Amino acid sequence: MVHTIKERRGAGAKVIDIETASQAGEVLISVGETVYEWDISDDQLIWAENAAGLLGVGDGSEISTGRKFTRLVAPHSPTNRNVAVLGAETKDRGDGVYYQIQYALSAEALGVEADVWVEDSGRWFADGSGKPVRAHGIVRIINERRAQEERFDRLSRFDDLTGLYNRSYLNECLEVELKEAEIENSSLAFVIVALDRFEHINSIYGYDAGDQVIAEVAKRMKTSLRGGDTLARFSGAKLGVILKKCNQKELLVAARRFLENIGKDVVNTENGPVAVTASIGGVVMPRYANTVRQASAAVQIALDQARQQLHPRLVAYKPDVIAKNKRQKATKLAGEVVSAVRDNRLQLAYQPVVDANSHRVAFHEALVRMVDSGGTIVPASDFVGVASDLGLIRMVDHQAMDLTLDILMRAKKAVLALNISLESSRDPEWIARLSAAVRQRPDIAPRLIIELSESHAASDIDETRRFVEIVRQLGCKTAIDGFGAGFTSFSNLKHLPIDIIKIDGQFIENLADSIENQSFVRSLIGLASVLDAKIVVEWVEDDEAALLLKSWGVDYLQGYGFGAPIMSAPWRLEPLDDDQSIEQSA
Repeated sequence: MVHTIKERRGAGAKVIDIETASQAGEVLISVGETVYEWDISDDQLIWAENAAGLLGVGDGSEISTGRKFTRLVAPHSPTNRNVAVLGAETKDRGDGVYYQIQYALSAEALGVEADVWVEDSGRWFADGSGKPVRAHGIVRIINERRAQEERFDRLSRFDDLTGLYNRSYLNECLEVELKEAEIENSSLAFVIVALDRFEHINSIYGYDAGDQVIAEVAKRMKTSLRGGDTLARFSGAKLGVILKKCNQKELLVAARRFLENIGKDVVNTENGPVAVTASIGGVVMPRYANTVRQASAAVQIALDQARQQLHPRLVAYKPDVIAKNKRQKATKLAGEVVSAVRDNRLQLAYQPVVDANSHRVAFHEALVRMVDSGGTIVPASDFVGVASDLGLIRMVDHQAMDLTLDILMRAKKAVLALNISLESSRDPEWIARLSAAVRQRPDIAPRLIIELSESHAASDIDETRRFVEIVRQLGCKTAIDGFGAGFTSFSNLKHLPIDIIKIDGQFIENLADSIENQSFVRSLIGLASVLDAKIVVEWVEDDEAALLLKSWGVDYLQGYGFGAPIMSAPWRLEPLDDDQSIEQSA
């Protein structure tokens, strides 16, 4: 029979007395716990009397010594009490050393269906030489908690939809595999497989069908992998793959195999069959990337390139010095843009637009300029494109509008045209800011022209019509800039209530000497005239071109022949009262 704490009395032992032992046992059983003392010198384990029943060990002889109890611990357990106490590196300073560990008691040893997980917490004490001589503690059954922890652990590592690893765990695996490859002087490949036009699948077939497509593609990918390769859900409609011991040539071979398996047959969903194609970008490590972050950046570059190809849509990353320099320049410029907006270093330049007959100034175009950190004036053409690509254009447009409204409020004779991006035309905050300013100062509305490029207007004609109608309801005019460059169909443009059409200046160069340009420009003027809008022609540099355009019925001319953009406002600016400030108007 196992000794119990109730039975062990005398000789200064700290034990539960006979009268309270039964009650204590009932309490311990009810909370799934038992207590023990371990005399390490003779390896005797003294348990509370509920221990055998709680742990399911018959008469308890199997847990009467530390050695016997350790035999019950499952081989796969991360640790056991012997390791925690006898292998401890911490020294006992006189008040014992606390330990808390988790391990499993073997289902086979206990004769039950599943391992029994326990938490073992206690304190061990040493003799004068520092050697552990005794310990006492509590063993608690934690099967439910362990199962919950395992569920949480699974959620932290796996994707519910596909059953694959998730991106976070994929990155952890990639770090481990990279270190192993560096030690072994071998290589591996990191690959992203992105389903093409997946947003259309969701839109047409529904999100449930989209989920079924991803799950099916994941199954097809699994059949394409070698043993030891790792497949995961990277994000959305992208799967990530780690290919061990893989070079550049082998990466391309594997990618072709992936594409073939993915597209070998349609995916049958509840809402109908879906044809699936994919694009693949990959990078060999550590040759072209020696960190997870570098690998993610490289594989995204390769994936973007793959999407631009017709067939096969796969690219293995190789460094491109020109592209790298371009990215670095764009990143630096993006930082300059953000800094300029925050520090109010955006300014306006003003270029006159003149009457084609009298050559008198009709209005000015407000052109945004950036003053970089070195004090250099940067034209819009050098930074607006980068700002658009990196999602910063709204910041630029907001500040440009504030500057324009400020001039209109301070110069009553100013009439300004301001070009804005497609993003800002869809931005409720931009429209609300303009509306507030116009309500405060109604006189600025008829002196403000909002320009949209033809290509932007053509990208969503219904959205453009909505925006144009809102702007005109506020009392402002609207213009289409770059007419002819975007080749917008006449059937679309005729439904836009546009006040001004600006013909793109690229067709005006060498106008007097180019019959083709003359023919094309006259056609554009004819189309614009039908729309009952005023016509502006850009990039007019010489008198000969001006006379031709005037004879063809153009209303306004703009170009260096009639004035270059200037940084100083060509009007007398009145000071604003505090209640007229741009901030107040917003």
